[in-house]
Amino acid sequence: MANYTLRHAMPGRCEFDMISPSSVYRDRTGHVSLWGMGKLEQEATTICGDHGFMSSPRGDHGFMLSPRDIAKANDISFFLISEKRIVSPAFRTKFSWCGGLEKYRVKFSVSSMTPRSIGTKRVFSDIDTGGWFFKSENKLVAVNVKNRLSANLPQSYYESMSELVDHEEEPLITSRQDTLTPPDTAFKTSIQTRYSDLDFNSHINTSEYYRFCTDASSQAAVSGYYRHFTSDIVKYPVMMTEATFLGECGPDEDLVIYTWQDDDDFTKLYFAFYLKEVKIFQSCFKHDSKISQDKVISSL
Repeated sequence: MANYTLRHAMPGRCEFDMISPSSVYRDRTGHVSLWGMGKLEQEATTICGDHGFMSSPRGDHGFMLSPRDIAKANDISFFLISEKRIVSPAFRTKFSWCGGLEKYRVKFSVSSMTPRSIGTKRVFSDIDTGGWFFKSENKLVAVNVKNRLSANLPQSYYESMSELVDHEEEPLITSRQDTLTPPDTAFKTSIQTRYSDLDFNSHINTSEYYRFCTDASSQAAVSGYYRHFTSDIVKYPVMMTEATFLGECGPDEDLVIYTWQDDDDFTKLYFAFYLKEVKIFQSCFKHDSKISQDKVISSL
């Protein structure tokens, strides 16, 4: 967490520079993985949280209200319900193993606010040119930690955070993701969750769902299930992801994963996760149609 330089911080806005990701964020090709990017976003979120990004500028007594203050007073926490990511063609090269250590800029803003949820947007960009590499937006819902049901935010917090919503940029999430139902021909696999997959909300960390998707799609591609994608799927850069988190999952659970391809656009892959026959997660990945030529390690 020490490898960053804060540029600007206030409730609803945060901007800082970070050093390029280390090898722990990379996949077997030497590039930053989807789940590694999720971990990187979580690290950036922690930096923002430490500098008051999610704090209300005024509380009932004129003091700053943080998410921890809200949780303590109202028994609520924030759970992720939807997320969308868009990746620039320059991202894979910029964040490759051979890219060397360099800094990039991270900007966080509040993208939406309702009495029960908050949306945040983050942009990773080039310090020198200002060109972006990675954009994402997520929506977090307030949940009562005792009964795990949706809850209202304190009225003062909702009102003051609503004033901080950034209306200058177009949101990435413009509508709810359509319901994804696996066809009879979908590729089916399974995975057992681990205790090490948990986060501090005592359920599977959101970045692990991206890892599960990538493992399933690699298995499907290598087995010859997909059209066009006949090699390991990690060789094809991901250009967009859209995900909806429908339920929770704990450790030592058997998840059944379905993946299939869009009938018209072969670059779109769909995923649906089921826990005891209940769908808890769905997503769409859009890949580049060409294998990346940016080789950073030799093939084994």
